[in-house]
Amino acid sequence: MLRQTIKRNMSTTTNKVDNFSIHGNAVKEVYDIPMSAVNRPIPSILDREKVENMKEVLKVPEREKELTPVDVHHVKYNGEDYYFAFGGCHRWAANKELGRETIRAKLIDTPPSVISTYMGASSPFKK
Repeated sequence: MLRQTIKRNMSTTTNKVDNFSIHGNAVKEVYDIPMSAVNRPIPSILDREKVENMKEVLKVPEREKELTPVDVHHVKYNGEDYYFAFGGCHRWAANKELGRETIRAKLIDTPPSVISTYMGASSPFKK
């Protein structure tokens, strides 16, 4: 199972301000998740300057925790694990353009019905 192989990235610093995500705000654990395992079904519209600034932060290992972890929705369906990211497009692009294999993320346990609400007829979780 992928979740067992995800490397936990335990932060030694505590930020007083969280990411304000309705999904991830209560989740404190941050993982390094393989980007290849995460589905991003919604195309991104990017502000190139923002991506470039994030890339500069990510190039300095001591600074990478300045960027908020991406929320990744984890769905268990018919015994399989599925991972989806709908936000964090600039952080995702910065990591991808730097050739990183993983991204710092919070795993949000999500029922298939919520993904179906986001994706409509494109949802892989059909009844």
